[in-house]
Amino acid sequence: MKASFILLMWWALFAGSHIVLSSSRARPKLMERLGARPFQGLYSLVAFATLIPLFVYYFDHKHAGPQLWVTLGPHLLARDLNLLFMALAFVLLIGGLVARPPSGMVAGGSLEPYGLTRITRHPTFASFFLFGVAHCLVNGAFGDLIFFGGFTVFSWIGAWHQDTRKVVEIPGYAEFKEATSFIPFAAILNRKQPLNLYELRWAILVLALVVFYIVRAYHPRLFGGVLMAL
Repeated sequence: MKASFILLMWWALFAGSHIVLSSSRARPKLMERLGARPFQGLYSLVAFATLIPLFVYYFDHKHAGPQLWVTLGPHLLARDLNLLFMALAFVLLIGGLVARPPSGMVAGGSLEPYGLTRITRHPTFASFFLFGVAHCLVNGAFGDLIFFGGFTVFSWIGAWHQDTRKVVEIPGYAEFKEATSFIPFAAILNRKQPLNLYELRWAILVLALVVFYIVRAYHPRLFGGVLMAL
């Protein structure tokens, strides 16, 4: 149990420092005092100083703590959902980095929902959310759930925190937020947005799936576990 609580401590340090540094109270003061680029450097330095120890400690203490489940639900269902969520996570991550949506840290693009932002207004955070959920389905040790579940919780809180700040700072962001969703496809299912496939950047989508396939193929060698083959 000790290892699980240390993992939780590193997650708290990483998430807490991120939220404090990017808060509407601290961020403008630090940017004014340090300048934009030095602030980004400080932000990145703190992130690496807390995230790297989290990863290193987890890889030294995989599957720590009591085993709560082998797979959450039937094996085949958990396996298939893991593959589906991870494929979508790669699409959202790479697509979000290229598109630079208005919700991102380095924002770009229009506040009018289009393409990827019809699916989720936070492609990067949503990809981490899906990554966490996908891995919790097939990793049931308490330490695993803290490590992978941390991605799910942090991405949800991070997206909420980002929205809260941008609603105040950016005119029109409140309407953008209301018309879209954090959970992928939720706005489409709620009929707030249409699914216009022609708006998607298909070259980026194919690239993301190729990267997903390569990572999946070498996952056992790089990260452990078994090949999640269909």
